[in-house]
Amino acid sequence: MDLSDPARAVLPAGTAAILRVLVGADTSFTMRQLARLAGVSAPLAGDVVRRLAEHGLVLTEPAGRAILCRYNNDHLAAEPLRELIRLRARLLELLSQELAAWEIAPLHASLFGSASRGDGGTASDLDILVVRTDDLDTEQRGRWDDQLFTTGQRVRAATGNPVNWFDATVGDLARAVQGGETIVADWRRDGTPLVGDSLSVILRTVA
Repeated sequence: MDLSDPARAVLPAGTAAILRVLVGADTSFTMRQLARLAGVSAPLAGDVVRRLAEHGLVLTEPAGRAILCRYNNDHLAAEPLRELIRLRARLLELLSQELAAWEIAPLHASLFGSASRGDGGTASDLDILVVRTDDLDTEQRGRWDDQLFTTGQRVRAATGNPVNWFDATVGDLARAVQGGETIVADWRRDGTPLVGDSLSVILRTVA
């Protein structure tokens, strides 16, 4: 899916932007307000609202020379559309739930890179940093690798995007920090925490 705006899988970009504003609000908007908040032109906002109003998904009413519009929460499609618009949040929930269920729990896991920044596309990987202890024995390491594979497959099936695991021990982090590797700055800047301890705390302990 498009990691910058997953709803684009089934909705035009302008429609997704307009709905994102409407479904998250308990108030009405003028076309000018709606266009500004959605980051689209006023004519495009008007076209989208008129189309949605034809289907009853948006309710409109005159207010002097302006037209006020709001989301129709009573519509049969209101909740399905709301879930579609919040797919990015659902992605983070899915990742957190998967990682929290691991038999061998990571010390830390976070999403980083384009998926975390929100500028990835349909061909983007889901870059995930997972940190483990240095003392896994051979049998535990096999189970750890099985977890990576199984979760990667499930996430790929749920999103269409491959998972790119950054599988690191605490010792690996220490060497990366001490060696001044640039990826550490990426982890700090872009990371979206999923499970486990704070990465900043772990990095401070190995610095």
